[in-house]
Amino acid sequence: MQITIIITIVTIVMFLILIGWTWNSLGSVENKKKVIYIISGILIVYVLTFVIYNVSKIGIVYENMSVMLTIRKVYIIIFTFINCYLILPFVFKNIDRLTCSELNNDVLSRIIIKLAIKILIIFILESIYFGNIQQGILKMINK
Repeated sequence: MQITIIITIVTIVMFLILIGWTWNSLGSVENKKKVIYIISGILIVYVLTFVIYNVSKIGIVYENMSVMLTIRKVYIIIFTFINCYLILPFVFKNIDRLTCSELNNDVLSRIIIKLAIKILIIFILESIYFGNIQQGILKMINK
């Protein structure tokens, strides 16, 4: 019970810090668009994290579905925020630079390539981590 409260508080704090940081990263973008960008960004990262988690659990069999759902919920929420911290401020800062006409096509192309490489590395490492942690949890449960 207490661990749930701690996880909830940490999640709320992470969310509030993320909102503030991404809001600031969007700089001169209109407030209405900031809200749309932030919500869209978090949803996109959530979906990507959900997909990575599900790919990582291929071949892992849970005897108890409630355990699997709890583990999935906790890890997806936590890693969605971690991924948002790693990706969204960078993306939003460049969106702000793009709206201010500070970027040309050559610079924008390099930024997109860097972002794609960063996301690929993050998701490969997360997939490995998710698979390992799930196997470890199952070993602890089965003991």
